[in-house]
Amino acid sequence: MLATAVAEPAKLRLVADLYPGRDGSSHSVFFVWDGKAWFKAASNQGGETKWSLYCSDGSTAGTRRIKDFPLQEHGSIFDNPFVFENRLYFQGPNAALGKGSRVWVTDGTEAGTRPISEDGKDVCKHALPFLIKDRLVLSLHGDYERHGLVSLNLHTGVTEILAVPFDGWDDYTDGAMLKGAMLKLDLYGRVLWSIDGTRSGLKKLALPGLPTFDNDDGINQFVSLPNGVLMLPNGQLKPPLELWNTDGKSVAKVASWWPDNFTSELWFDRVGDNGMILAHDRTRRCGLWTSDGTVAGTKNILDSDPYKEASFSFPRAPQPRPVVAGERLFFVMDDGKHGLELWCSDGTKSGTHLVTDIALGDEDAEIFKLIPMADGRVLVERKNATSDTDLWISDGTEDGSRRLASLKRWTDVVAVLNGMILLDSDSEQFGRELHALDIPELTTPNAGSK
Repeated sequence: MLATAVAEPAKLRLVADLYPGRDGSSHSVFFVWDGKAWFKAASNQGGETKWSLYCSDGSTAGTRRIKDFPLQEHGSIFDNPFVFENRLYFQGPNAALGKGSRVWVTDGTEAGTRPISEDGKDVCKHALPFLIKDRLVLSLHGDYERHGLVSLNLHTGVTEILAVPFDGWDDYTDGAMLKGAMLKLDLYGRVLWSIDGTRSGLKKLALPGLPTFDNDDGINQFVSLPNGVLMLPNGQLKPPLELWNTDGKSVAKVASWWPDNFTSELWFDRVGDNGMILAHDRTRRCGLWTSDGTVAGTKNILDSDPYKEASFSFPRAPQPRPVVAGERLFFVMDDGKHGLELWCSDGTKSGTHLVTDIALGDEDAEIFKLIPMADGRVLVERKNATSDTDLWISDGTEDGSRRLASLKRWTDVVAVLNGMILLDSDSEQFGRELHALDIPELTTPNAGSK
């Protein structure tokens, strides 16, 4: 095949030395909004280390500290960010308690960055809040006995108590939206709750024939579809794997299959309007299924024929988790001929294929991270022959897959902005700080230049 790469290796540029010296700023939790990357980082202010909220457009002048946060024993600084009506919300420090977290909002200014949830109430960091219209449903600790379930009106800032105490679900229980309400599994895997953000809308669903679930925080167990919610009741814990669907009034099993062992690797999510499942299978070895929530619409689109020696390699490090970019699934697979390489699927048999043989022959491409882009492409980080990092970009076709850069020191992509990539990179002079890589002009070199 013809390899396409840059004529000269692109070079990183330092965006900002937020923590001068060799220590680095420990930046993390990147969230892209309004053309900028928002993140938390440590800075040295007058010899004192402080955690702060930053935003950056990828330039030195456009990187600024927005708000310093008070130090506390433990809890959030910038967690679970989301956007509502052109404002960025997140879980931040809880100064009143000196620990835990509260819901904050920012408009990008220091004065406009403030907490809005109840003072003295600890928002559970791991029980992910979910937004229903203008109500943010939260699980709170604090003064409540055990924990309570409340909804925060983002327009008024008023909190409505839904249930205190509440044992409906734990911190890691999965869920999915169904007809304007969130469907959640109870602690024991036997009852589904529905919540629309109001006290009267909190209810258990009576669903005859509902299977017993095994709570499993390692994979998704619920995926929203246009006609209902797809469910995997028993996850990775015991065979057979069963796929169910509910419309909120009834449940039905749409498919089942046997994994080749009790700890088979599994991935489950939505691609386009369908659910997709990647799993090992006794007969198919590597199975890829798609489902619209019906028996007739649940199909196997990739199996062991002709890939007799095929194998997936997820989720165990250093192999990457599959990602959805646009309406395609990107994943790493060995088809027995090309080694572990990049594959993609649009949910059809004909649209499921090897993207490009990065490491020629049967050698593995050494891909360790996949990053979806807003335009439907994917960034690929891999180790090259000298153990440096190659950065590739792909639109899911061989012609649209190109090497952007060969990076000579430890790097990791943290965000993608218009025309540039932000990376966490370590250097002897600055330590771990934020760098940028402008996507360069591409040329076609001589064949075999990989």
